[in-house]
Amino acid sequence: MKRLTLFLVCTFSTCFFGYSCFWDYDTIEMERIQFPDVIELISGKFLRHSPEFYQWRIKDRTLKLRKSPDSIALYDDLAVAYSKIGNDSKAIQIILKKDSIAPKNYKTYANLGTFYIHDGQFSKGLTYIDKAIAINPDAHFGREIYQRYLVEYVLSKMKNGKVVLPLSIDFSPSYERFPRYKSDNFYTFLTTKYSSKTGTLLKNNTLPKEELDKAIKGIMGMMKFGNYDSPILLEALGDLLMANGWKNGARQLASRAYFKASYHSKEPETKSLYKQKVAFAIYHQYTKKGGKRFTAQELEELLKQEIVEGNNFYQSIRNDEIQWIQLGKNPEKEFSKKYYQEPMIGERIQRTNTSVGMVESKYRENKPDDTITLKLLPKDTIFLKDNLANETEKTLVKKQETTDKNQTNIPIEIFFIIPIFIIILVYVIKVRRTKL
Repeated sequence: MKRLTLFLVCTFSTCFFGYSCFWDYDTIEMERIQFPDVIELISGKFLRHSPEFYQWRIKDRTLKLRKSPDSIALYDDLAVAYSKIGNDSKAIQIILKKDSIAPKNYKTYANLGTFYIHDGQFSKGLTYIDKAIAINPDAHFGREIYQRYLVEYVLSKMKNGKVVLPLSIDFSPSYERFPRYKSDNFYTFLTTKYSSKTGTLLKNNTLPKEELDKAIKGIMGMMKFGNYDSPILLEALGDLLMANGWKNGARQLASRAYFKASYHSKEPETKSLYKQKVAFAIYHQYTKKGGKRFTAQELEELLKQEIVEGNNFYQSIRNDEIQWIQLGKNPEKEFSKKYYQEPMIGERIQRTNTSVGMVESKYRENKPDDTITLKLLPKDTIFLKDNLANETEKTLVKKQETTDKNQTNIPIEIFFIIPIFIIILVYVIKVRRTKL
């Protein structure tokens, strides 16, 4: 009897605790420690200027250039201001004039390359990005290098002159493996580049951690100082965060990035494919041993709340800058006085009470079937000039009654316990009958 009981306990432990330990890794708090400012960038809650500010800067720098046409830095300010309001052709014109006055300048080439890329002139853009890298390869933590790689990656994905979203939709047949084993997302594109550049054969096609950290920082820099709403940047960020592995992965952050990228498109097929990427991202996320996990629906609800918070923060900055301009104050100086510290999303990280069983159920709903995935071809989407449709400014969808649902949901672990309990019960009854 003791042996059988021990055997059953060991079997039960293997099924239950072994299963739980498989999910036992990062908390969202740890994600915040490992990847600071990612949630703020995705939500838009970071320090940035308004269109009104850049209109003011255009007038200010134009007047100053008339008085001091040889002040090189003023050309950069003026050109960037035009680019920020969407007039990249004017920005190119201004920065080319600067180049004629002071050639072979790093800032000139870096800005000019970015303006050409934003204007859809990729080849010219890459030419000037290369010139900037040649002068200062380590500037902005090497951001230009990853900007170049991202443009190359996007070009490799273009179909009929357009970018198709999502850029990467291919999953391994088992749907359980790391994204780094695939050959078509931004992370694996970087591994190919790294191997070619260094002549190194990467083990398991895995980038060195320091290289991956640089790539993440580069994409975050492009989001912060360029277009944080870009679905291309968001998807690339998600791919890089996913590549950190099971124990160090930022699955909840990657899910947010994929969800935000999906808001760019109104096509149901495109949204469905991004949801599949989210399902893959959070399938192996876990809070802590014995803890709870987020479903995709819960994470999206949190994201929408975070975006509203980001929009409100940005609107307060915009209101301030409009008021300063109307009062005849210098918005640059006033901005520096008031906004000297980057904000954070929320006072504390929100937690979930969702059972493992519900997460399993939701995962099965979103997990793609191979035959369906092949049919869900995303629509052609033009990159760069598009603006993200800000669905989050509308009234938030009514919160789901997740607590009530959790109480009525049957945890998946019960299916392991019931058979074992029956076996024990049958054996005990049999032993008693034998004694009688």
